Amino acid sequence: MSIEETSYVPSERFFMEIAYDGANYSGWQIQPHCLAVQQVIQEKLTKMYNDLPIHLIGCSRTDSGVHAQGFVATYLTPERPSIPPEKVQKALNRLLPPDIRVRSIKKVPLEFHARYDTFGKAYTYILNLGEDSPFIGRYAWKPIHVMDVEKIRAAAARLTGKNDYSSFVVERANIDDAVRTIFRIDVQEIGQFCCITFVGDGFLYKMIRCLMGTLEAAGSGKLSPDAVSRILQAKDRSVAPETAPPQGLFLMKVFYSEEERSNYKLTTLPFLA
Repeated sequence: MSIEETSYVPSERFFMEIAYDGANYSGWQIQPHCLAVQQVIQEKLTKMYNDLPIHLIGCSRTDSGVHAQGFVATYLTPERPSIPPEKVQKALNRLLPPDIRVRSIKKVPLEFHARYDTFGKAYTYILNLGEDSPFIGRYAWKPIHVMDVEKIRAAAARLTGKNDYSSFVVERANIDDAVRTIFRIDVQEIGQFCCITFVGDGFLYKMIRCLMGTLEAAGSGKLSPDAVSRILQAKDRSVAPETAPPQGLFLMKVFYSEEERSNYKLTTLPFLA
């Protein structure tokens, strides 16, 4: 794979793992008239590299209001100034606002691509099954109805595998192929929270939030597992429940090997990691 064009002679490619609170941003990708995470980091990097225009390639997009613990982005470094990865990380974290943090930086091959070289991603959605608060509400969805976790688990089992997920995407007409593979959906209770972790080869626009709308309906008893299967098979967004809100969703990890993907396990609440 050829490397992207730059206005400078590229020297190395740096790989960054980034955590951010998405509440104040329009998502990862730069958009007109909105503040995006990509824009904020690129501006700081450009300043560090003597105003050479640094462009980040992200592993994916995230919706407005969605958070990340392990978002991946790369960029090509110029020959001068030459800044070691550890110094870039320290300097960036001093310059960035407190709701964005670079967790690690390392060198990767010039041909590495943050998006096309992935083996999948893990997202976790958090339901608050207890009392709400001004703080928890920033990172979890408090359903109106009482949730039965076992019903969520039974419904989730119907949504795994290689399927056409047209019933669970927004703007289906803009997508060429809605077939994706969800390897597993883990449903864990941690304190007053139900954490639903989706591990798949890739996810479509708002797909997990659409899936969560259906799982929430199953948890409340409105949908049986068989009804969930019928919604999946219908390949029709209009037959599925509404899309879940963004604040409960976290991009947890991007995988660059099958082993990494197979071994992944949520160990704590995403907003405490």
